[in-house]
Amino acid sequence: MNHGVLARDLPTHEQVVAQARAVQPILAKHAATGESLRRLPDPVDAALTRAGMFRLQTPKRFGGYAAGVRTVLEVGEALGEADASASWLVVLGASASSLAARFGPQAQEEFFGSNPDARFAGSTNPGTARRVPEGLSVCGRWPYASGAYQADWALVGGVLPGEPEEAMLCAMPAAELTLENTWRTIGMRGTGSDTWVADDVFVPDYRAVSLGAIADGTLPPTADEPMYRLPAVPAVMVPLLAPLLGVGRAALRFVADNAQTKPLAGTTISRQRESVGLQIRIAEAAMRLSTARLHAYDMAATVDAAATDGRTFGYAARAEFRARLGYAAHQVVDALSILVDAHGAGSFAESSQLQQYWRDANTAARHAGLQATVGYEVYGKSILGVPERISSTV
Repeated sequence: MNHGVLARDLPTHEQVVAQARAVQPILAKHAATGESLRRLPDPVDAALTRAGMFRLQTPKRFGGYAAGVRTVLEVGEALGEADASASWLVVLGASASSLAARFGPQAQEEFFGSNPDARFAGSTNPGTARRVPEGLSVCGRWPYASGAYQADWALVGGVLPGEPEEAMLCAMPAAELTLENTWRTIGMRGTGSDTWVADDVFVPDYRAVSLGAIADGTLPPTADEPMYRLPAVPAVMVPLLAPLLGVGRAALRFVADNAQTKPLAGTTISRQRESVGLQIRIAEAAMRLSTARLHAYDMAATVDAAATDGRTFGYAARAEFRARLGYAAHQVVDALSILVDAHGAGSFAESSQLQQYWRDANTAARHAGLQATVGYEVYGKSILGVPERISSTV
């Protein structure tokens, strides 16, 4: 069944980004509540849904936007200026919808047929799967399932014993799993990244696909949009930089604005803006943020162009993406360190927005796909022709 909309009815890139900017005030208003609840507050969830933020990469034939990576990145950056956790859930939700669009038609109809805003949460960390008639029986625990509280579906990894090369991505209705409240962190608290638990949940064959084929982009095409035919890692991982970019931009603005009137502690300088030392540090932070942004948007443009042109990415190109993701993330982290140092001890007052920016950036940058050290090793092995593959997220 085709539930889609005509191309002329789809919002443009500029309109989608404008919709994201329009919800910034409600995100900022409820950010502290999200920290306390350790999940997305209901008013924020409702506002994001109304704005179409959870259908960014839903296939067009189900009423989604099938947006490119650049659009998702720019939307996430705008949202991240107001609330990094909300931004994280939007871009991760878009990436999850993109993964769901790689399943077959029957599964897609279940996911999106009556709900183009369908929500997914999960982890590719391996649970255990065993073959049963017409499907798999899956057990396991999957921590860091961002957005699980509001999810309709769980997307989780499952390894078949005796078939080590055949790790599967399994889709299950959220109601068939238990959600354990385990998300106790100092940053990105509002993401509600709790733990899914499954005990012999049946997954029909059509709701299980090979993780290896997703990573390599070798699944049979099941959607018209070329984005869903690409290897998953560059397509779904690049948007994860968006919350960091948004936080970085907000932090730079916060420090620069306060420097207009804030004295430089321990000196006779009445306004920080007059300090040459602080001017240099602010410029360094801004350059690091610009570097991260240049990498992120260049990668997004490369992915979008490949989708349009029908090209794909071999392992060497994906290894470079993996390194660049970590490099960009840690440029933001380094910039935040400079900014809190420049602003002073007041950065860490509970009432200061800057301490939340610092906590969120440092937490988000530790996502497995953004770990710089692993990315550099993956890329270095590729450059040197070392065949060992140490990560599945390439």
